[in-house]
Amino acid sequence: MEIAYLHLVTNHIPIIGIPVAIVVLLLGIWRKSPEIKAVAFLLFTGIGLLTIMVYFLGQGGEDFIEELPGVSHDTIEEHEEFALPSLIVVLITAAAALFALVRYGGLRTLLRRDGAEPAAFPGWLTIAVLVLALVSAGMVGWTARLGGAIRHPEFHGGVTQAASTSNNEAAEEAEENDGDDESGRGRGRGGRE
Repeated sequence: MEIAYLHLVTNHIPIIGIPVAIVVLLLGIWRKSPEIKAVAFLLFTGIGLLTIMVYFLGQGGEDFIEELPGVSHDTIEEHEEFALPSLIVVLITAAAALFALVRYGGLRTLLRRDGAEPAAFPGWLTIAVLVLALVSAGMVGWTARLGGAIRHPEFHGGVTQAASTSNNEAAEEAEENDGDDESGRGRGRGGRE
C-alpha cells in the first residue's frame, strides 16, 4: 500500500472528526452535561494525535506524487505550507481539550461509578475549545481543498469553458443524428414508433 494512498484515506479523520466532535461539544453545552463535554474533549484529543499521523503520511506522499505527470509542484507546496499551521491549530485544540480532561476531572467523569461527582468544566474553557475547534475545522477544510487541487481539476479550474462547450456541442450533434437516423427511433420501447 502506497504512503500517498494512506494519506488520502487518513486525511478524512480530521476533516470529518473535528465537525463531529464540535457537534458532540455543542450537545454537551446545550444539555449542560459534563459527561458529553468530556466525550467531546476526548474526541478532540484523539483527533489531534491522529492528525499528526496524517501530516507525516502527507510528507511521505509528496515524494510519491510530485513525479507524476500533470501534477503541479506549486500546488503541492501550497498544500504543504498550509498543512503545518493547520496541524498546529488542531494540536492546540487537542491540548486545550486534554487540559480540560486532566485538570477538571473529565476522565474521572467518564469512568465514574454511581454517586461520584461529575466534572465541572469552566465555561470559558469549554468556549475556548469550541472556538479553537471551529478554527481547526476551517483550516483543515481549506488544507483539504488545497490537497484536492493536486489531482482534482474541478478544484483549480482545470475544466475549461471551451472543453465544456465542445462537450455540449458534441451532445447536441449526437441528439440531432439520433433524430435523423431511422435505426435510432424507438429505442427503449421495443423498436416500435
